[in-house]
Amino acid sequence: MRTLRKYAGPLSDRRFRLLWAGQGVSTAGDAAMLVALSLALVSSTGSASALGFVLAATAVPRLLLTLVGGVWADRLPRQKVMLAADAVNLVAQVGIGVELLGTVDVGLVAVYAAASGAAAAFFVPASGAIVPSTVAPEHLARANALVALTRQIAMVAGPALATALVVTIGAPWVFFLNAGTFAVSAVTLALLRVPAVAAVRTGFWDELRQGWREFSGRRWFWTNATAHICWNLGRSAYQVLGPLVAVRQLGGELSWGLIAQGAAIGAVGGAVVALHVRPRRPLVVANLALALGAVPLVLLAVAAAPVVIALAAGVMHAGLSVMQVIWQTTVQNHVPEHALSRVLAYDWLGSLALAPLGLALAGPLADRIGLPATLAGAAVLLAGGCLLVLAVPEVRRIGSRPHQDLPTAEE
Repeated sequence: MRTLRKYAGPLSDRRFRLLWAGQGVSTAGDAAMLVALSLALVSSTGSASALGFVLAATAVPRLLLTLVGGVWADRLPRQKVMLAADAVNLVAQVGIGVELLGTVDVGLVAVYAAASGAAAAFFVPASGAIVPSTVAPEHLARANALVALTRQIAMVAGPALATALVVTIGAPWVFFLNAGTFAVSAVTLALLRVPAVAAVRTGFWDELRQGWREFSGRRWFWTNATAHICWNLGRSAYQVLGPLVAVRQLGGELSWGLIAQGAAIGAVGGAVVALHVRPRRPLVVANLALALGAVPLVLLAVAAAPVVIALAAGVMHAGLSVMQVIWQTTVQNHVPEHALSRVLAYDWLGSLALAPLGLALAGPLADRIGLPATLAGAAVLLAGGCLLVLAVPEVRRIGSRPHQDLPTAEE
């Protein structure tokens, strides 16, 4: 019981319980919605292009508005920004559900999807910055780990739940249920009371520049953000070329299903491990964990046995889960609270902006130089970025204790 209380420490705070419960419910709904949207659009229109159009409509506003969302999440009470985003998402999910009840207007579905993507651009920077306001400092790392664990469980269970719901009650009702999860999240946020963060309004563009200075003035931050971009570009080859290797050389679709399942189990396991990990040099451990993602790329390059690649994919995603918790906690501990949403928005923007480029280039590059060479190159890029960043002294020195930041470039 003592061990249980130790790891459930953040849940002793009503503020975190409200945040965690609301986010857990809405995350589960989102995970189910993505699969339901794919099944509904492909079956109703018979066109993969329609699905691609709607997914792009979701992604583009999120990409364009992430920095805007970061500024406003630092300007206003963050729970109110999140509540407003939930309200927009609730309307968007109901709209898509209603549209799927009859003849589908793909353009209108894309409009609702765009509204959902825009809401995420405001929600994500605010949600990443609000957690420190809901727990005591000593519980922050475990709070982030609990959020990550809930998210990973939802990502594993969501697709199966969505498929079952689409088959039994129909795709529209998945969206109505998802709208209900946003209502639950909005209620928990409305009940949440957190200390106000002092915000000095100097004008939107000036505040955006201040966020950039906070981001670029911390070498440990922007070098790690660059390593994360390299990691995402490397993983793009895994996502695009992995299924191709499985179908051509490893026995077919079932092999890729096995690999994907290994990745999902590893992600959950990594989030569990993150509940226990308290490294003295957090960014060293985080980058070493992230570098493990090169292993399944190498194994795909040599067409290893599917079960071996599945185990490696599990390690890859376990390392990712551990890194995400350590990184989130480190950033929350060492970036001033009044600028936290903007700094997180710049971090998110780098990953969001270049990940589609990696997805677009992986196939043509493999056609030109071959699958093994492309996968091996992606492994070098992925691991190289994580390991090279360890040469930065601030990355090695920064500790896990809060409010002891390293000097910025301006200092």
